[in-house]
Amino acid sequence: MKKKVLILGAGITGLSAAWKLSQDEYDVTIIEKDTAVGGLAKTIKFKDSFVDIGPHSFFSEDREIYDTVKSLFKDEPEEIPKVKRSVKMFFMNYYVDYPLSAKSILFQMGPIIPIKSFLSFLKSFVKSFFTKKIDVKLLSIEEWAISNFGFFLYKNFFKPYTEQFWKIETSKLSHRVIPASKKLDFAKTLKHLFFNKYLEISKREPGSLNLVQRESLPTFYPKKGFGQIAEKIKSKVEKNNTKIDLNTEVKKVILKQDGRFQVDTDTKSYEADYLISTLPLDYLVKNFEPLNKNKDLVKSSEKLNYLSLKMLYLIVKKKNILGCQYCYFVNRPYNRVSNLNLFSDIISKEGTSALSVEISCHKNSSTWMSKDQDIFEECIKNLVNDKILERNDILDWKVLDVPNVYPIYKINYENDLKNLEKEFFKTKNFYSIGRLGQFFYGDIDQMIRLGFNVVKKILKT
Repeated sequence: MKKKVLILGAGITGLSAAWKLSQDEYDVTIIEKDTAVGGLAKTIKFKDSFVDIGPHSFFSEDREIYDTVKSLFKDEPEEIPKVKRSVKMFFMNYYVDYPLSAKSILFQMGPIIPIKSFLSFLKSFVKSFFTKKIDVKLLSIEEWAISNFGFFLYKNFFKPYTEQFWKIETSKLSHRVIPASKKLDFAKTLKHLFFNKYLEISKREPGSLNLVQRESLPTFYPKKGFGQIAEKIKSKVEKNNTKIDLNTEVKKVILKQDGRFQVDTDTKSYEADYLISTLPLDYLVKNFEPLNKNKDLVKSSEKLNYLSLKMLYLIVKKKNILGCQYCYFVNRPYNRVSNLNLFSDIISKEGTSALSVEISCHKNSSTWMSKDQDIFEECIKNLVNDKILERNDILDWKVLDVPNVYPIYKINYENDLKNLEKEFFKTKNFYSIGRLGQFFYGDIDQMIRLGFNVVKKILKT
């Protein structure tokens, strides 16, 4: 009899695990709360446009992952063409090319800023020889940025952007919460005095390349939205008899005395020999019997929080907006604005452009509880003031609430994460994986790898 595997969540990691498992002798079922697969990698149809939850593109140094994803489009390779990444940042009232380079700083920001940056860094560099070294894993953003880049860049970039994005003081956050691209940009810019030092801590597992090398990889984007990748994996696993139950919310997980698992949902109950979860850790532990009887474990899970997003989608009259695929902003209500038509020219109907505007927040914060109209008005006011749009350019708009997007790496978060990992390891045939399940902020190819790797573990049992 086939062993039953139950996967909680049809995001890219859960789908990838099902993809591998369905090629072997396993009875696989995926439970998904949403109405569609893909999770954070899905594409949404808005009017006549295709919009993603933030901009995505596919790239990987992992040959197996690269070949496997590309094989999804083997009969129509033109549907996932290579795209050139183009990014800018609005920094100290300048639009500069992104990632930053010596050329962009010297010719796009005038002479004062690079001079101040270098002198500030030099001061920190010299000071580092006379101060006690701290384990890099224990550094806050504040400590890490000042010691590696100087007070000037910390004050003018790291502090305002980080606190705008994470809504937490930099002294309370591990340096690991800085999006990988931010670390990469300044590492590339401030010459080789600390370049090699940075590369030692810039590797992201799984994968062997550092961030500089990963950024140079060729990137691809499906013509009708990034979610096409998830939809094609869905078709593959369903052909292999994997069942995907959408609109189904997990309410309780029970480890039975015989070692099997029971999962109760809002529609029915399931049983399985193996359980793979991609759910947020705090939600999982709270509803997992008997793990939820362990007060220390519950307490640790409650400290592992996730940042959420308000996504404002705009359909506007066709125009060249920003001159790049997306732009990061400091001291604005939004963190990033993306011109989705520069990923694919058929994202929106002829004569229009589709934009996504990302506003980060915590669940139950005032921003999270704000009315859609208020989010729209606040963003439009700033977009108009910055001469990015005129109000009469806007043809339609929509706000989407996206909970649990980014793991928040607070100082000492790793201790709480290890508490959970130890308990999970002792639970036979149970695996918590993915961005939410492993509290790991990685790229799409790395999430696919996590799904594939868990299958290797199951096959060995």
